Amino acid sequence: MPVSLTYAHHPQTGVPHRLTAEAVWAVAAQLRRVVARRDSAWALDAGALAATASVLEVNSRQITAEWDFAHAVHDEDGRAVLGICETDPAAPGLALVSVNAGMMANRPELALSTAAHEVGHIVFDVPSAVEQPARRYRSVTADPGCLDRATLLSERRANEFMGALLVPPSPLHLRMVAHARAEKLLMVHAPHRGRPGFRVLARDTPEEALAGVVAALAGDFGVSDRFIAVRLQRYGLIEGAGL
Repeated sequence: MPVSLTYAHHPQTGVPHRLTAEAVWAVAAQLRRVVARRDSAWALDAGALAATASVLEVNSRQITAEWDFAHAVHDEDGRAVLGICETDPAAPGLALVSVNAGMMANRPELALSTAAHEVGHIVFDVPSAVEQPARRYRSVTADPGCLDRATLLSERRANEFMGALLVPPSPLHLRMVAHARAEKLLMVHAPHRGRPGFRVLARDTPEEALAGVVAALAGDFGVSDRFIAVRLQRYGLIEGAGL
């Protein structure tokens, strides 16, 4: 039975409404709850994520995704890309998703974040692509930084979904507090989007201590240090971080 996901959308076209970050996080939470876990209470696995996202019911529309992790991926100009999600009006409700095998070699954290980004396109872009001209959603650079520096709405939304799917606010906050307490770091009351009632890291946390916490969290969630640093800022888990 496919996983069912819902969000505010146009009932005829399936186009998502202008969703807040919190609304995107809520959809990510719906999916994260059903992705199988094997080795970690915190980290997801790219293969398990792809398996879960192979058949989805999004706002009552069934979407099937075929995944390819075995080949190189290029855009129309021959440039290497991290991943691509394609639709074709001849096959409505089907997404063809490729993750660049060569660029992921010995980089499980990059394979995971790229797969999660492409799931974001499956969830938010493919339902409205039914009976539309063929479309492609892709990262058009070999730089993994493109996964958190997007400009197009669909890319920003896929990135926000990716971030909350792999590193949700409350679990990240819980693990951050555990590591900060173990290191006896100062924590303070400040606005945040994490676990209610928990404090956040003080703004003057020593740089080396913060780097240690970030590295530990990256290990917990199976992502890069940069990925964690972005989510800490996004959720306001460091005093004074932008919300």
